[in-house]
Amino acid sequence: MLTPLVEYIIGAVVGVLAIIQLLYLFVMYYAPHRRCVAERKGKLAPSEVKPGMSVIITASDQETLLEKNLPHILNQDYPNFEVIVVDDNSQDDTKDLLERLSHKYPNLYMTYTSDSMRYVSHKKLALTLGIKAAKNEWVVFIEPDCYPVSNQWLARLARHCTDTTDVVLGYSNYERMPGFANLCYMYDTLMQQLRMLGLTLRGKGYMGIGRNMAYRRKMFFAHKGYSRHLDLERGEDDLFVNEHIAAKRITADISTESVVRCSSTSTRAWKTDKLTRLFIRRKMKGISLHLLTADFITRMLLYIAAIAAIAVGIASQGWWLVGTSAALLLTYLACRILILYQTARDLDERRYYVSTILFDIIRPFWELYFRLCLWIMPKDMHMRRK
Repeated sequence: MLTPLVEYIIGAVVGVLAIIQLLYLFVMYYAPHRRCVAERKGKLAPSEVKPGMSVIITASDQETLLEKNLPHILNQDYPNFEVIVVDDNSQDDTKDLLERLSHKYPNLYMTYTSDSMRYVSHKKLALTLGIKAAKNEWVVFIEPDCYPVSNQWLARLARHCTDTTDVVLGYSNYERMPGFANLCYMYDTLMQQLRMLGLTLRGKGYMGIGRNMAYRRKMFFAHKGYSRHLDLERGEDDLFVNEHIAAKRITADISTESVVRCSSTSTRAWKTDKLTRLFIRRKMKGISLHLLTADFITRMLLYIAAIAAIAVGIASQGWWLVGTSAALLLTYLACRILILYQTARDLDERRYYVSTILFDIIRPFWELYFRLCLWIMPKDMHMRRK
């Protein structure tokens, strides 16, 4: 039998962890939904200014994807924009495709990189060429395998291009496909995006993802572009925003009209992307990263502590401990499911309902797997070698 003092200590631990996680839910994860509600009630007055925008896409042997996705970008309902595609030494018919499309869309421009550069990321070189070629102050980034779901994509991002903003972020995720693997990819990306956007809306922006992001062109030149990390294969968006943009000058648009979808990925591609982002995260800085780590750790500890407290309470017939621990855990789970459901609905995203619990249980295992993979990989795996 446990003494009352020990039972109180166990109950207090579960209670503290539950309070911490509820704070994360309502302060960070709930922020995107709160922004949507405020907009629907007319409490926010977005800017009516429509600055010129330059959409920059880099592509290498991705003719099929460009043929599918470029029309979604070129047909945006926006008065002043251009689309610049940087052909990164493609060997397929990308050049022919772009020339054909340029006859139909006069605001489509193209430029090219050569294969002569060594030990410099071709992705960063291609983006630099695109930014230099841009005619407008605001440059917008999207990948060739992605497309905006609405012709109001640029208009929604432009609403936030004010004097107090340097970076505007939007939500992106994969296309919805059948199968458990796609369910895992989309849930993992949903959580990543909600953390990034939630902290951004709370004034703690710390990074950006080049699938759906805009920033001021002058910021790129003011900080000498990607010069600090040209030896890294990727990290052009994460590190640039993290190192050079003040957190309070980063904002986000939360709406179905600014959502970007990416072609459904394979397990190998998802794994590569996860490993790359984990590697880049090691080089990032800021309190937001510590907050995210604390979120993950306290959530896992809550599950472990609550289940252990229930088991110990049953064994020692401490029924108040069983009831209190179960009530705290169920309250947290109910709030988590509700908040994720509301936010997913705001973004026209897949709803997870009770499967949220399943993914909360299995995600630590795949996160551990990715970290082990990163640990055993060669140290120069993510460096530019060719």
